[in-house]
Amino acid sequence: MGQQLQLLAMTGLNATMDRITAATNNLANINTTGFKAQRPVFQALPVYGQGLPDRVDVVARDDSADFRSGPIEHTGRSLDVAVNGSGWIAVKTADGSSALTRNGALSVSATGILQTNDGHPVLGEGFAPISLPPLQSVTIGADGTISGALVGQSPEQISTLNRIMLVDPPAQSLTRRTDGLFQDQSGKPTPSAKVTLAVGALEGSNADSVSTMINLIENTRTFQMETELVHTVGASGQGQGTPLSLN
Repeated sequence: MGQQLQLLAMTGLNATMDRITAATNNLANINTTGFKAQRPVFQALPVYGQGLPDRVDVVARDDSADFRSGPIEHTGRSLDVAVNGSGWIAVKTADGSSALTRNGALSVSATGILQTNDGHPVLGEGFAPISLPPLQSVTIGADGTISGALVGQSPEQISTLNRIMLVDPPAQSLTRRTDGLFQDQSGKPTPSAKVTLAVGALEGSNADSVSTMINLIENTRTFQMETELVHTVGASGQGQGTPLSLN
């Protein structure tokens, strides 16, 4: 019985640790453009092998995300864009694959590549990174169309240069990558004409600082109680079998 109680307490302790990790990450990204709050998803799994036949463990599956839109903050900057409603901006990752982001704080690199403020090239037509010629001015339309006046031409002579790849895969096919971007597990994302941009604006994080802090405090208290329970049960069961490990 003591070993069952200790296993139960440790299972709860590990789940609480995962919730604390998620809340801490959300709190750290309160000011991150386009951030989607992390929500750990737990699953009860049987424990096989020698020991009690009714042992069950609770494990965290790949974390889920809160895909609700964050607040739109108007900046007036021509290269700042926020996705209206559902949808994503397609970017190229460091490993050469494509991924999705809601971070619309864009800039043009020294080599003319349109990129997010964390250095990911924005994909355009043909799923290729958008490379821009030297420009006097540049504008982005609500549909992602990029236009500008080329250096050496009249400022009134505006050319259409490319179009940002905007996609809208189903939320259930998206998983968060370790770099904070999202991956569409259903395959190569398909451009969607339904996705539009708010130009001169950025989407803020959808992690609420007050509720996240309350959640962190509650889970920290739960963690402390569960730790005390593990120690209490372990102490009372000394000499009655092999003690369990938190790992």
